[in-house]
Amino acid sequence: MTLKPDPQNLHIPVLLEPILEFLPGTNLKIFDGTFGGGGYTKAFLERGNSVWASDWDVSVVEKFASIDPKLTLINSSFADYIATFENGFFDVVVLDLGFSSNQLEFSGRGFSYQKDDEELDLRYNEDTGKPAWEKLFRLKDNAEFVKVLFNYSGEKLSKRIADIVFDDILENRNMARPLTVGEFKNWVVAAIPAKFKKHTNGILSRVWQALRIWVNSEFDQIERFLPVASDKLKPGGMLMIVTFHSLEDKIVTKFMRTLARPVEIDSFGNKAQAFKILTPKMIEPSEAEVLANSRSRSSGLRVLVKN
Repeated sequence: MTLKPDPQNLHIPVLLEPILEFLPGTNLKIFDGTFGGGGYTKAFLERGNSVWASDWDVSVVEKFASIDPKLTLINSSFADYIATFENGFFDVVVLDLGFSSNQLEFSGRGFSYQKDDEELDLRYNEDTGKPAWEKLFRLKDNAEFVKVLFNYSGEKLSKRIADIVFDDILENRNMARPLTVGEFKNWVVAAIPAKFKKHTNGILSRVWQALRIWVNSEFDQIERFLPVASDKLKPGGMLMIVTFHSLEDKIVTKFMRTLARPVEIDSFGNKAQAFKILTPKMIEPSEAEVLANSRSRSSGLRVLVKN
């Protein structure tokens, strides 16, 4: 299987080599819940495996759906798609919780705070939910905005930013057109105290992260996905999750540790683990990978195996 060169496919899969090293054999049935630019799936198919994949973005599915007879690719959230399979179906379930470089550069939906003229949409799927600008204009008060920013990014200036930016939201909520990236960014930048201006890019990144997670209900999706995914694994099957920030990694780590607790299996008190964590310490990208792909810097891989 080959992905033809495409100037609109800038995606570089992160932590691909350790993921491939963990694969438990050949001729595997693999679930790739976040297809993106197809990096993981391409490598899986080249090794003779069969892949069932999903992506929220319908344009991704239209572009890649027919590239290989061993690939089934549909437009769906990973949580919804994994639930359609029978228990014990997969050898490997993989989820990359980052978002594709293609979305940053080509989606036109405001995923990058540097795309000033784009609409502040931030939805992976334009046919579901409300765009970010509309949800912002529907906020009841600044306290609700504080929760969005802090709960989904941990930004220390969340209250300061929310208090000031909410005034801008109130003044503009009746505008007859979508809010642009540049307009919202200017509101946020104006709310950053002078002594923190040198950290503006980091603050903007966290604000955009919070809005993206909020708009797409990402944490809810992860929490729905994990218990179902573990049921879909065969004995010896592996759950591999790549996270990009501490909030989502906390969800994944807590889930894996819970499953890996010893369970009582007989009246004599003998215990065994139904699952085992193969990565006691999160696997991080090598220096070489970070140099080749700076967006891999914050990524980390955790792997759970079903006994």
